[in-house]
Amino acid sequence: MSLRHPLANRTHGCARNPLRRRIDDVEVAIMTGLVVAFLIAAPLLSIMTGRIADAAGLREQRAEQAWHQVQAVLLQGTSGPNSQDGGYDAAWATARWPISGGRSRTGVIAVGLDAKAGQRVTIWVTGSGQVTRPPLSHDDVLDGIANAVLATVAGLAVLLALAGVAGRAAVNRRRMAAWGRAWEVIGPRWTSRR
Repeated sequence: MSLRHPLANRTHGCARNPLRRRIDDVEVAIMTGLVVAFLIAAPLLSIMTGRIADAAGLREQRAEQAWHQVQAVLLQGTSGPNSQDGGYDAAWATARWPISGGRSRTGVIAVGLDAKAGQRVTIWVTGSGQVTRPPLSHDDVLDGIANAVLATVAGLAVLLALAGVAGRAAVNRRRMAAWGRAWEVIGPRWTSRR
């Protein structure tokens, strides 16, 4: 009588089982490969994406260096929300603001609901005097980097999950075909013993 260790029948970390087939090992290898691919690719892609987003943010900040704040004078007041932007906390009013060379520009700006004609409002303008949003801050650039990294990691996870689903579907088709062939051999013997 031979005494064997209970783990002696294990290979590649998987218990050998008479019902275990080669396709089962292939499935384990595919899933393990996808996890390893994620663990290797996610940090590398995160670093690359973070650097690209950082460079884009710095380029945008440099382009916005000519932006500055000016005082616009409202030429009309507001009496309530304006449906142009669909919001209820701002309205649109015509205003005039100074631009370079001692000239002025007139246009429509977003103001509070209680704005009065003649009131001064601080707005951001480009170097050519067009109304714009405030320039990107350092925190905005960091938020952009974080969002880009998170989107990249999530996209990679979804891509690899879809690859895993496709691999599992292919393995299951092969497994079901093998079980069907085995049943064609065993089935007649099984049912004739009644």
